[in-house]
Amino acid sequence: MKTAAYPAESGVSRLHSRLVRSGIAILLLLAFLAVFLLLFFQFRSATFQSITAANDSFGDYVDSVLELTNASIRTSAMQMFYTSSVRTLRTGGNLTWKERTMGQRDLGYFVSSSAFVDSVMVYNRRLDTVFTSEDNYASCKAADFHDQEAVSLLRHPENHSYLVPFRRQDGQSVHYSFLFYAEEPSGYSAMLLDVNARWYEEQLLGSLSRERHMIVDRQGQVVLPSVETADLPPWALFEAAMADGGDSGYVLPEDSLFVSSCWVYHLLGQTGWYYLEHFQLRDAVPGLFQVQRVVFVVFAGVSAAVLALLLYLFLHVLPPFFHISRALDTANLGGRDSAEKFNELLSSHRAYEATRKLQELQAGVFPPDLPLPVVLIAAEGQAGGRLHNLLLSAGAGEVLVSQGELQTVLILPACTSMGRSQLLSALRSGGLSAPVFISTPCYAGQQLIEAFQAIAEMQRLAFLYPSQWVFCQELLGECNDPSGFRPETVSAMEAALKKGQLELAQAKWLLLLGDIRGDRYSAFSFAIHYVDKMLAALEAEYGAEGGGPIDGALTSLAALQEHIDGRLRRITEAAAASQQQLSDMLCDAVWREIHRLYSDENCCSQMIADQLGMSQSHMSRQFRAGTGMSVNDAVQHVRIDKVCKLLGQSSLPVEQIARQAGYSNTKYFFVLFKKYTGKTPAQFRSELPAAE
Repeated sequence: MKTAAYPAESGVSRLHSRLVRSGIAILLLLAFLAVFLLLFFQFRSATFQSITAANDSFGDYVDSVLELTNASIRTSAMQMFYTSSVRTLRTGGNLTWKERTMGQRDLGYFVSSSAFVDSVMVYNRRLDTVFTSEDNYASCKAADFHDQEAVSLLRHPENHSYLVPFRRQDGQSVHYSFLFYAEEPSGYSAMLLDVNARWYEEQLLGSLSRERHMIVDRQGQVVLPSVETADLPPWALFEAAMADGGDSGYVLPEDSLFVSSCWVYHLLGQTGWYYLEHFQLRDAVPGLFQVQRVVFVVFAGVSAAVLALLLYLFLHVLPPFFHISRALDTANLGGRDSAEKFNELLSSHRAYEATRKLQELQAGVFPPDLPLPVVLIAAEGQAGGRLHNLLLSAGAGEVLVSQGELQTVLILPACTSMGRSQLLSALRSGGLSAPVFISTPCYAGQQLIEAFQAIAEMQRLAFLYPSQWVFCQELLGECNDPSGFRPETVSAMEAALKKGQLELAQAKWLLLLGDIRGDRYSAFSFAIHYVDKMLAALEAEYGAEGGGPIDGALTSLAALQEHIDGRLRRITEAAAASQQQLSDMLCDAVWREIHRLYSDENCCSQMIADQLGMSQSHMSRQFRAGTGMSVNDAVQHVRIDKVCKLLGQSSLPVEQIARQAGYSNTKYFFVLFKKYTGKTPAQFRSELPAAE
């Protein structure tokens, strides 16, 4: 009875074990599903946070681009509009041929010297005449002018927004026009600038990809670039988002399980246009995009692993187990369960000999059966198989191989210095496709520990030697001590960047790189991070977009050079933009002071510099660079312009008018007036039309 009952009891035990294993497998699958759903919702939440942050950054960028572009156009327009000859052209009553010639010549000069103005049209309301800088069209009455659209704008500038761009096409030429006007005694005086379309698009779109960036009007029609290069979602989606989110926000594509892209929009000031960017998660937030891929890969990989495990269990594990269990059930086990006996057999398996020996060597202990001396060779990735075959073909003898995911370690017992030299020769001529790191022969435990440390150090330094495939432990002895790092070189690089000297900064970087390439990795890494920290601080100071941490670039010289060079270029470009903005602000401040102080006979560049609290030489240099004239010339322009107004608006004596404009020396005033207008004050007043 006892013998018959034992197999039945074993069968019940096996059934119970199967049920337990099935329950565990179901729980593991449910846990995996829960983790998958958690990752999915975390990914969506992080995606929307990234899109919101990108939208804020995009809005700041768009506003700064529009402000800088309009500042350039406004500065050119003001300089042109208030030039004496052009003012005479647009406000004079009885223009002489000399005045016409000077005015049109200056219009042509402004256009030819400008990098972005294609043509200028000035309207003289008194003469009802349009003066233009175009070579193919002479100035003529407004009714006969070839561009009647421009005539309509110039006659009634008050009906159009001041310096707001609008697209015009004249024949084959496309322009973005800006209307500049001021109220005169005789009515509005207007000037129309036709800005080069390609320049304006380059200013607004810059170097950004045309496939991902565009400008549209309020109806969703593409304004820039001139040819639609990207597929927009239905404009109704944008209108709905704008109704909820205002002038800045984003539009998601059609509902999908994973969000990988969207369209970010921002209103361009008073233009009525919207700046659009196709925000792609792959480019902007590669980490989140990688999460999506990892979720799918992990899901597919675990599912495949589970299926493979089940197949392996059913095809390879369970049949032998059933056979062994059945055989053990029929044998005399001395009262022990078959599962207990089976576990005892499985526990008798030994670990792999090479792995065990490698662990002992890493601890500085030589296995008793391992002949000395020992040489260690490491190869990255899965290159160990080829390296093993190469060593065997070179007569290396016994080779123990420990294969890992990141590297393969080969242990060469009884390898003397002579044998190692022969192996090195074979390795160098073996056409390796991955770096190989080889230690010196080890006779003691401390040498073993130093050999493993040396291999790790050489693996960190390998990217500094792109043309080298075999790295010997002796290489570390060549690394100089102390380090070749020189802080003064970094200081010189920083000074060059602040001055916008990109080539000098690049030269200093190459000099520094040459000095530290022979350092140990710790010293090399310190120097690189020191430089990167300085560059990151300069990027933050100038508001340049950062290039991320440098650790990811310490994989190859090309990646390192690209990272540093990108930072250098961003900093110099941002520094140049900052200097231009400061120059524009200074010019505006100087003009304001001139208009405030011109009636003071002592008004000069020194007085204006004192009022602004800055150096006279610096102010004069910056003003001339920004306007093309000196501060004192600007003062005379404003004074003469004021005299011209007073001559036409009052009957005061010329000498009194001159004193009101800041001239105490009447003789000097008459000389200047003749120089700037080509007439005496009396002639100028006599030629003015009688007031209505």
